Amino acid sequence: MKPKALLFDLDGTLVNTLRVFPQLIAQEFMSNPNSKSVRNYLHRLGVIYNSGNKHSWFKPEFFLTLKADFNLSWFTLGKGLMRVLWLFLKWDNTPHIIPGVIETLTRLKSQGYLLGIVSNGSPRLLKKRFGAYLDLFDVLIESKSIGVSKPSPIPLYYACSKLKINKKDAIFIGDTLVDLLAAKNAKMRVILVRTGVFGDNFPITEVEYEPISIIPTVGKGLIKVLSKM
Repeated sequence: MKPKALLFDLDGTLVNTLRVFPQLIAQEFMSNPNSKSVRNYLHRLGVIYNSGNKHSWFKPEFFLTLKADFNLSWFTLGKGLMRVLWLFLKWDNTPHIIPGVIETLTRLKSQGYLLGIVSNGSPRLLKKRFGAYLDLFDVLIESKSIGVSKPSPIPLYYACSKLKINKKDAIFIGDTLVDLLAAKNAKMRVILVRTGVFGDNFPITEVEYEPISIIPTVGKGLIKVLSKM
């Protein structure tokens, strides 16, 4: 059944933020940050990022993993992470929208779809990371504004309520296990993209909820999937 609305996660789905932080980690602590072993290591960091009920880099497991794997003192680890954080904040001062996203959203809008963002971020980050293109969306839901985060189904329910549609008429598009779990909890259809921390190695079996499809990016594959409904 063709949906009336498409709800998008932000980081890792529409904007390229989630892969940057671990890549900066690799550049800081690894001698060859482009090797296959490093890509596997970044996947491990992605698993840590998605573990538990909240996705974040700033978890005890993250710091303990870095310290143990590279045999670092707490001082060396802290000094390196300060450099990484400074570089990330410098990089994050401008929007980094994934190629093809704006063109796809514009086309979907012209086809009559309602569009929304459901993010675990804040209004400030939403404006900072998606800039002047927020007018493309009919609803913007940020967890810090409503006091509830994904994987709770409430942000998805709230978006549907704002759009005055039933959840069966919406599809959620995301890139993390938290997004997949939120869709499962909401009993909402979901499409996954490979632009987040997991890339091509999405551990879908951990959630036991089948997405409609797993596509390379929002700009590559979404319209084709929708055209077959």
